Amino acid sequence: MLLALLLAAAAPDPMRELLALDLRVARVGDRLARAGGCDGVLSAPGWIVQDVEQYAPRLRETARRSLGLGDAPTIVGLMPGGAAAGAGLAEGDQIVGVDGRSVDQLARGRGRYARMAAVEEAIEQGLRTGQVTVRMRRRDGARDVRLEAERGCPSRFQLLPGKGLNAEADGRYVQVSGALVEFAGSDDELALVVAHELAHNILGHRVALKGRRMRTRDAELAADAKALELMGKAGYDIAVAPVFWRRLGQRGLPDWLRDGSHPSTKERVARAEAAVAQARARP
Repeated sequence: MLLALLLAAAAPDPMRELLALDLRVARVGDRLARAGGCDGVLSAPGWIVQDVEQYAPRLRETARRSLGLGDAPTIVGLMPGGAAAGAGLAEGDQIVGVDGRSVDQLARGRGRYARMAAVEEAIEQGLRTGQVTVRMRRRDGARDVRLEAERGCPSRFQLLPGKGLNAEADGRYVQVSGALVEFAGSDDELALVVAHELAHNILGHRVALKGRRMRTRDAELAADAKALELMGKAGYDIAVAPVFWRRLGQRGLPDWLRDGSHPSTKERVARAEAAVAQARARP
């Protein structure tokens, strides 16, 4: 009986493992966004929230048990020094309203992520005005909590579904696949990946590329350079850049790096080495 209990305790929990990767992406992204020097406000008040409704019906009970989710969007992680932590919020607290509207009133659309997306949008809109009031529920009841906007680079950071080595930016989100998070052995390497995608958002590349005002290759090189700047400001080691690009090339590039629109591994490594050398030469 004791052996069975020990084995059960040691058994991997896929949902908890994915949450750990999601938190890693969010915390690296939060650090980069805070230090980036953008003239904007952070998109979220320093928390990771998940909604039981974003899971397929057959997985919802498992999500409740594994992640501690309630009936409403639930805090599953906090960023050190963020507004949510500063306001005394904790993991397990549930969001039941935003600026006087209930979560159900905010929800629109029929997709599984529709309710969560509506809550995220309402909170981000409130933060743009300087503050947002969220109604939070925990075991001892509900209370209104005012969260102040924090200066930083607007973007939301998420784990991207799928097993490929992928990362994406769409102007609002930065998403990194679990496989790429694991491939990035250190937070410095992960910061390079996240900073590159955040740079696309900061520089407005999605709009520029859609309007054909910029070539993909030029956007990628600009994002590479901006990423090193963001990493430096946030205290990450930019020396990992040439090592990471070389290792990714040796692994076998994903399709999005082999279509001819992106710089070659050789060029990326050379530019990264030059940037690192230039940074080291500064007094």
